[in-house]
Amino acid sequence: MDDRDRSRWTRRDLLTSAVAVGAGLAVGRRADAAPAPMPTRTFGATGRTVSAFGLGCFYLGTLSSDADAVAVVRRALELGCTYLDTAPSYARGTSERRVGLALDGRRDGVFLATKTLERDPKAARKELEASLRRLRTDHVDLIQVHCVRDAADLDLVLSDAGPLPELVRARDEGLVRHIGVTGHEDPAVMKRCVEGWGWASVLLPLNPVDLAWKSFVEGTLPAAATKGLARVGMKVFASGRLLKGPGAPSAADCLRFAYGLDVSTTIVGCASVEEVEVAARVAAENAPLSAAARAALVEACKPYSGKTGRGVEWYKLA
Repeated sequence: MDDRDRSRWTRRDLLTSAVAVGAGLAVGRRADAAPAPMPTRTFGATGRTVSAFGLGCFYLGTLSSDADAVAVVRRALELGCTYLDTAPSYARGTSERRVGLALDGRRDGVFLATKTLERDPKAARKELEASLRRLRTDHVDLIQVHCVRDAADLDLVLSDAGPLPELVRARDEGLVRHIGVTGHEDPAVMKRCVEGWGWASVLLPLNPVDLAWKSFVEGTLPAAATKGLARVGMKVFASGRLLKGPGAPSAADCLRFAYGLDVSTTIVGCASVEEVEVAARVAAENAPLSAAARAALVEACKPYSGKTGRGVEWYKLA
């Protein structure tokens, strides 16, 4: 989730669906049966594998206590999640600090990703070093140039005056393992972005409403696959807005849609242990939508496309 989203949607929308999802997936399973294992996938050309469910850590910064946030992260780890995504801009570093607390003694085996909004090389380096201190680690597995907005921003990012020279130096020094990029505003800009530099990964909004207007699923994802980048999905519920209103899709269907795409992992923003359990359970079920169900879901979500009226795609550039 992008830190600029100030919508205060009610998490009850997700939890209501979560109860139904949990009940539905329990049908036919013995109460004492062990949970299904978490599927893993290759992370692009990095040689690493990650869990299909990745924990989006934006909401950790909004919780009332460190203990609540630590419980969310540790439950995700218990259920097989190995991919954590945070950023220094999430609650002014609170999310990163809480991830660091949760990973105390548990860093091994976790693919840890953070971001930088900085475009100045020295500022990007300084921000990365501050992230490492908050995360209590000597390296992150992935640093992502965050939120590439438009053509001018992309030109700056790819120039010698942008953050890449310092991030590459940090990679050479072992402070980061890989360099990725994120964008949620313009699929055409992001297509040019993934084709314009040797990124390890790209983080994109991927949900069933996306295909109706300025689609990242159709406009960026194939190019990233062709380049061999790891593909990471985000905004599974369009920051929760897609779950609201009459006729809205279920959380389960949104999760199955996202997990079923050609991606390495999908980050799901979770604010409670219960939400983690739903996201992990649907991933472990490993049952993508059928072609017919997927088409029906995309059709049903069309009224929610765009930025006006019932549109929920607040993050796309008009």
